[in-house]
Amino acid sequence: MKETGIGDLLMRSGVVDAAGLARARKAQEKSGLPLTTTLATLGLADEQGVIAAIATSMRLEALGPELPEVEAEVAALLPADFCRKRTVAPLRLQGKILRLALADPMDYSTIQDAEFRSGKRVLAVVASHSQIRALIQQIYPEEVPTPLDTLGGADAQGEVETVGDAEIEVIDPAKLAKDTKMPPVVRLVNLILSGAAKNGASDIHMEPKENFLQVRYRVDGLLREIIKVPKNQMDATISRMKIISGMDIADRRRPQDGRSRLKYEGKRIDLRVSTLPTQFGEKVVIRLLDSKRAQVTMEQLGLTAENKHAFQLMLSRPQGMVLVTGPTGSGKTSTLYTALNWVKSPAKNIITVEDPIEYQLEGVNQVQINTKADVTFAAGLRSILRQDPNIILVGEIRDRETAGIALEAAQTGHLLLSTLHTNDAPGTITRLLDLGIEPFLISSAVIGILAQRLVRRPCPSCCVPQAPCADSIEKAGGASRLPANARWLAGRGCEECGQSGSKGRIAIHELLVVNDEVRELITRRASEHAVRKAARIAGMRTLLEDGILKAAQGLTTLEDVVRVVASDEAAAHKEEATKPETRGSSPARRDDSAAHQEAKQREASDLDEAPSLPRSQVGNPGEAQTKERVLVVEDSTTIASVVKYFLELEGFEVLLAKDGISGLESARRDQPRVIVTDYNMPGMDGMSMVKTLRAEAATRGIAVLMLTSEDSVEKEALALEAGVDDYILKPVEPRRLAARVRSLLARSLRAQPAPVP
Repeated sequence: MKETGIGDLLMRSGVVDAAGLARARKAQEKSGLPLTTTLATLGLADEQGVIAAIATSMRLEALGPELPEVEAEVAALLPADFCRKRTVAPLRLQGKILRLALADPMDYSTIQDAEFRSGKRVLAVVASHSQIRALIQQIYPEEVPTPLDTLGGADAQGEVETVGDAEIEVIDPAKLAKDTKMPPVVRLVNLILSGAAKNGASDIHMEPKENFLQVRYRVDGLLREIIKVPKNQMDATISRMKIISGMDIADRRRPQDGRSRLKYEGKRIDLRVSTLPTQFGEKVVIRLLDSKRAQVTMEQLGLTAENKHAFQLMLSRPQGMVLVTGPTGSGKTSTLYTALNWVKSPAKNIITVEDPIEYQLEGVNQVQINTKADVTFAAGLRSILRQDPNIILVGEIRDRETAGIALEAAQTGHLLLSTLHTNDAPGTITRLLDLGIEPFLISSAVIGILAQRLVRRPCPSCCVPQAPCADSIEKAGGASRLPANARWLAGRGCEECGQSGSKGRIAIHELLVVNDEVRELITRRASEHAVRKAARIAGMRTLLEDGILKAAQGLTTLEDVVRVVASDEAAAHKEEATKPETRGSSPARRDDSAAHQEAKQREASDLDEAPSLPRSQVGNPGEAQTKERVLVVEDSTTIASVVKYFLELEGFEVLLAKDGISGLESARRDQPRVIVTDYNMPGMDGMSMVKTLRAEAATRGIAVLMLTSEDSVEKEALALEAGVDDYILKPVEPRRLAARVRSLLARSLRAQPAPVP
């Protein structure tokens, strides 16, 4: 396998020493595997650590631990044989740019072949060899695995009950692996359910495709593919699930809802089952409701000390409305149940109205919504008010009627808890106004709003220190937002976490306390921006800020924080951020502001529009004034970033241009000493650019080095005749490229006339 310079990068980054690199290169010659994989196989470096180092050094995106879904039209851009042979995988298409997973972003030959075959510009996403192989199997499956063999039923212990109108049927799959008398479809469904419980899944997705039934588990918020059931077993599997959920198996044209129950290792897990007719059959989604999730304590919610104290003060109020907001699956119900467990006592009458009742709470009167019997949220709430309640929980505020009754109840001696689907805490005020609620009613009733999201925890069995990638730092708002002395952790993937690198989740929060200033703004129908600004001055930490804080403590990763927090939120926070010293009066907040200010000063160099490499890799700060300026003109973003990286390592100042036109503009404006340009580019190609450079007096003396993938004597001669000073075929060995640039610089210095004495 041809050396691309990735080894030098890893050695310079401190991932491997010279002796280890030499050993890995020798082993690589025999195995033919990528250098990154060889290093991991020999135990010289962790493969994920290697990938992170490459991505960080070259400012490229690194593929996360979870394999993404790849659309069929994207997969069709590259042939399966090409991807298997080159160990690459298409990920997604953004305009004319194809993001391509590959282990070595310096493999120009593969990148150019991928661009030629796909007709798109390629942007590298660094991934491990094993991740790419798994992606290839996912995108271009060669065969459908046997479901029972894949699941492996030897350790699937559990009971499945059907409930509802059907008779109770108990199936014991304790000996499923050996029980050949049990119908295969029964064994398969029981194994799927038991496997979900074993893996801590919150949902099971059974999705019919053209040739198979795809089964996926949602674990820690992300879907993982488990098995592909062959087409000849697809209908039977779905029908079996409908039978144990009390559904009509003959009706396949309408959506249906059912329920069942799973007993696994002594735990009772309720199943909420939903079907939906799709193009290739009925899609089934099963929600697993573990009663133990309702036993979360206030300490386990993940609230910071400040937010926990403020939240408990809200819950201690005799009346008012407390709202918990966030998208579906963000843990709102668990937070509300935790709040009820914290406030309940024999002296209080607590009543809830829910749809559905997810968990049974001792000491709480729970009412199930039943639209067929006209028991809606609004009707149920009216009835509850006649039951002398102290505390009321409304599962969700969905309409104006429910919101109006709830707000009135919150002003008449009741503490009312509920949820809304909004992106953040200030947006909840806007949502209530959009429902038609009068501002004075909102300002007088609402006492606090808690917005939240769930992010994954690094697996404690395999987590290692790992700084966040440049892409995540940028999405988080820049390096200046990161606290000093951070303890960044990330999971490598192990048997304990199913090779995902994460195990369990923690919440990030945004707690808005409705103080007098916020109350006045609501009454005046002030903008969401004004409410947010006032709340931040009073000390509110946003979702993004709370996530950054917890990532810096090693409780999650910055990559996961920016994944779950909307990208436009980071932009909004950049624009709306108030000065740190005005964001609250508590000592803790003043300390946070000081740390923020210190980090901002320390990381100022990272905020440049086109940042260079860390100073330790470029040279001493005093040498910056003597750097020679090199302009790289290359339409491939990946190749441009590789060339830029290595030239910066050699001490050059590097500018980038994406085509001949922008290259000409930069040459005229920035006056580089050397231009490294591609031959073939859209718009104005390299040859036309060189001819224009040589025709203008201001740019005539700039040395030009041309890169091309075409080994043509005729083209080389034409280029040299046009005024190109040197000509190199791709792929280019980085050290050779740097040497050629230095040679051109030396040649141009020698060509300058001697000073007149």
